[in-house]
Amino acid sequence: MKAEQKTIVKFKDANNVLYNVEIEITHRNGHPEFTMSGEGNGSMGQCDDSIKPKNSQQKRLLELWNKYHLNGMNKGTPKQTEMLKEMEKKTAYDYDKAKAYLNSFDREGKPITNFDLIKIEQERKDIQERIDEVKKEIKILEEKAEEYKGQGDCWIVVKDLNIKEFVNGFFGAKQFFKKQILIRNKKLEDLKELQIKAQEKTLLYDYGIDGKLYQYGATWHKVDLPENLWEEVEQLVKEIGEIEELSKAKGGSWEDITDYKKVALGKYLDLEPKEAEEDITTDDEEIYNYCGTDYYVLTEDEAQDKAEDYLGDELWQMAVESGNTELGKKEWVEYVISEDGYGTTLNSYDGTEYYDEDNKVYIMRC
Repeated sequence: MKAEQKTIVKFKDANNVLYNVEIEITHRNGHPEFTMSGEGNGSMGQCDDSIKPKNSQQKRLLELWNKYHLNGMNKGTPKQTEMLKEMEKKTAYDYDKAKAYLNSFDREGKPITNFDLIKIEQERKDIQERIDEVKKEIKILEEKAEEYKGQGDCWIVVKDLNIKEFVNGFFGAKQFFKKQILIRNKKLEDLKELQIKAQEKTLLYDYGIDGKLYQYGATWHKVDLPENLWEEVEQLVKEIGEIEELSKAKGGSWEDITDYKKVALGKYLDLEPKEAEEDITTDDEEIYNYCGTDYYVLTEDEAQDKAEDYLGDELWQMAVESGNTELGKKEWVEYVISEDGYGTTLNSYDGTEYYDEDNKVYIMRC
């Protein structure tokens, strides 16, 4: 197996939101597979739609993300995927909606009238019913062939197919069923050709890289990666990092910042004073935001009050009813906090907490 390639890039977009993006090429599924995921502004995973690029490098990175992410797991062909982008400008993606949308265009991307679409759907239905009928006949013949296996001169009767015929010789029955099955297999091939022609009439069906016609969503489609993709990724990551370093606010003095909680969070995030002053904001003096990410910055009393509010009557009553505690509410809250800390209760991100000894505050992700 080829070695995996992985890198991480951090940057602030045009809205000054900080994103942490992981980029990787793996070879787990027998081919190079490109994946990207990010975190920022309270979102994780496929957050590329939230990023507003502030330079050409970020814009290009998003283009690669959009075009090649999970290149081995596309529901549709490139043509189908491109067409669905127009649908998603008007409505949220839904699998059934996507199929109906593709089915309303021909293979050139031209709209199909409802009248013509009804005719196409009826044609497809009729052909499928005929295919199912021929398959059923073949199955009946195969079962009958086993029943007549090894017989000599005899009458062959297949009531379901309205067949009654006399055959001679030890191999007469075998040859008879072989011929009947071959006739139907040929008919089946002809019907499948007609089915392909009917399917080709809308973009719900398109050809994969293997030259076969597929219905959208019926299988995964692989998009080949450019040979120099990883080299381009590494160059973009390098350039974005350089731009971020040059544009970062530097210098300043912690003594000039009057909000001690902003100082605590700035030091916790390893920022320089000027960057902390510019990029950390707050509305209620308990929740502070740094470039799209919220943090609790709480004194001991504030953390205690917030934890008590969160634990509340309902959770205590549930603990009592389930037999997990015999303590009163106040004692139970004190016990939970003493055992688990504030982070487990208040930090929904990873359950951790950090205590700043100098400023006497707890810092946690919201």
